[in-house]
Amino acid sequence: PMSATVLPMQTDVGDETSPAGTVAGAGSTPFARQTVTLSKQAHIELVMTARQYKSLHQRATARARWTERRHRHEIEKARLREAGLREELALAQAQIRDLRQRVFGARTEQSRFVAPPGHAQAGSRRPRGQQRGRPGHGRRQAHELPARCETIALDAAVCPQCGQGLKEFPGTEDSEVVELEVKAYRRVIRRRRYRPTCQCARLPASSPRRRRRG
Repeated sequence: PMSATVLPMQTDVGDETSPAGTVAGAGSTPFARQTVTLSKQAHIELVMTARQYKSLHQRATARARWTERRHRHEIEKARLREAGLREELALAQAQIRDLRQRVFGARTEQSRFVAPPGHAQAGSRRPRGQQRGRPGHGRRQAHELPARCETIALDAAVCPQCGQGLKEFPGTEDSEVVELEVKAYRRVIRRRRYRPTCQCARLPASSPRRRRRG
């Protein structure tokens, strides 16, 4: 079993409230003259506990130093990254200034002013011609021009299958073409209309096909 013996102090101790009673001698503490007797097992346990706490302290100190080195490394890494980002920002701002100078700067004879989106120039006029989204006026009829009437008949008014002749149908199919010569006039084209007299039922009552203008 562990045993401990505390020996009393060999010197006289004064009053506890007096300064002389709290100090046994110059440079000593109140327990400097007291001795403690321990067993070997208790001594070993105290030594092992002290070594354990010392080891834990060393590990904590090493961990703190490693954390400090890592922190300094991260700070240096962040500083270099910030310097690189600042250089990229300066380059981008220089490019923006150059583009603004090209687009919105003073115009010369070889450059054109390009307005930004949503920018309306003072006193700008709308473009000429048909406006987008507005209804058109359609094809203009030139009734005031003089007309030249032309009557067109088939060269061979026959059925293409049996060859029997076609009978003339009342009325004409009219169209107009505005042509410019020395003076403008209306060219009225009247095509003869025909109806078949055969029983083939191949041709409906029609007029000659329109000729394509080359």
